[in-house]
Amino acid sequence: MLLGACSGQKKASTAGQESIPTYQIKASYGINVDDPKALVASADYSFVGIVKRETGTSYQNPIPLEQADGTTKKMGEAYTHYTVQVLANLKNKLVTERSIKVTKQGGIREDHSAYDVLAGDSLLKADQAYVFNAYAQADGTLLVSGKNSTVPIKDKPVDAIADSSVVKTYQAAVGTLSAKELEAKQKASDDAQNSQ
Repeated sequence: MLLGACSGQKKASTAGQESIPTYQIKASYGINVDDPKALVASADYSFVGIVKRETGTSYQNPIPLEQADGTTKKMGEAYTHYTVQVLANLKNKLVTERSIKVTKQGGIREDHSAYDVLAGDSLLKADQAYVFNAYAQADGTLLVSGKNSTVPIKDKPVDAIADSSVVKTYQAAVGTLSAKELEAKQKASDDAQNSQ
């Protein structure tokens, strides 16, 4: 769960976008995002999925920013949208028969001058598999936000993902949750999915 963010430092640009800089945004969390058990306990869903494609960027929470010429312009936080095919459910159940919508906090700024991502996080890549630790949103989409909200699976090809050390780590973390913890999160997730 992300509690707050403030501007951070410049980092290497996104692959394929060498002329557009990427900035890391410092973030504070209410959980230990380096602990897989804390992540899966907090998330509504943990699952293995492969990114099919990026579908666009939306902007929320606009704030006035001073421009080089002294004027101000309102710009919102970027949220990048993707379609993802769920390969395996780790915590709670999502459909596997069709792609789902996932939103990642971060992305290209409204003026296309730079990318903003939370520190320790990165935007998703098409055809890459990840473990997703996601939060159900009122509109039925899933939000992934911050460090380790999406963990790339690089040590195995797609047909051998179940044997990945990353997947095994998150499966073990889900296995440590009590039935009560799982039921409470499933009910909250179902309520959010049914409210759309």
